[in-house]
Amino acid sequence: MLLTDNGKPMLAAETQEGLSRLSITHVTTLPYTPEQNAKQEVFWAQVEGRLMAMLEGEPQLTLEQLNHATVVWAEREYNRKTHRELGMSPLERSLKGPSVGRPSPSTEALKSAFRLTTERVQRRSDGTISVEGRRFELPSRFRTLLNPKVRYARWDLSSVELVDPYTDKVLDLLFPLDKQRNATGKRRELEPLSDGQGPEPSPEPIASGIAPALREMLRDYAETGLPSAYVPLPPKSTDANDDTSTDTSDKTTPLNPHDDEIF
Repeated sequence: MLLTDNGKPMLAAETQEGLSRLSITHVTTLPYTPEQNAKQEVFWAQVEGRLMAMLEGEPQLTLEQLNHATVVWAEREYNRKTHRELGMSPLERSLKGPSVGRPSPSTEALKSAFRLTTERVQRRSDGTISVEGRRFELPSRFRTLLNPKVRYARWDLSSVELVDPYTDKVLDLLFPLDKQRNATGKRRELEPLSDGQGPEPSPEPIASGIAPALREMLRDYAETGLPSAYVPLPPKSTDANDDTSTDTSDKTTPLNPHDDEIF
């Protein structure tokens, strides 16, 4: 479980979907109640009063230097300083308690997790989609997708993931369209729609007689001894000497000579 405030970065779609993919429950505090997140507020007070004070003399402080200094300060000072309520350092308390952690995913897995998912309309003329005002080109084997499902982070549009709408697996990476190369008019050859990843065509059925399941049904029905539910009609006789075809004794003369035409 992760407890945070209601800041915009914490409520962003990338953060919400990333935590959901990593099976992390996200709980936010009530608005204007910092006491619900007291431990984090105390930590920020240490960062502002201790860490930032030691960096005030650096005239050209970069984000990389700040990140590195924060990690070093947290590991060498904050986690090793004795806590008044615990009577020991946070590091000692963590090592003595039961382990509730789990292996961390790789950097690439984390980068792929914290992305928002949406659908875009593919432009059929050049096989591209628009994401945050930039055009991305789809491989030609995905040209039949009318509304491709993509996943991306708004702060990093160097690549966009094309995902399967049913399994949510990544199908391919999409990159920004090179407008200079696209203006030359040259186009790649169309790739086959099936490159071994799709289902293979069904083989032609082999003539093997009645299926075993139906053969067993026929055998079981014959063992019941019941008469057949379908009684075929007797075949029509074609013999000219057959009494049934030449007997006219029962025929009567119609009252109207045109009545026989009705029949």
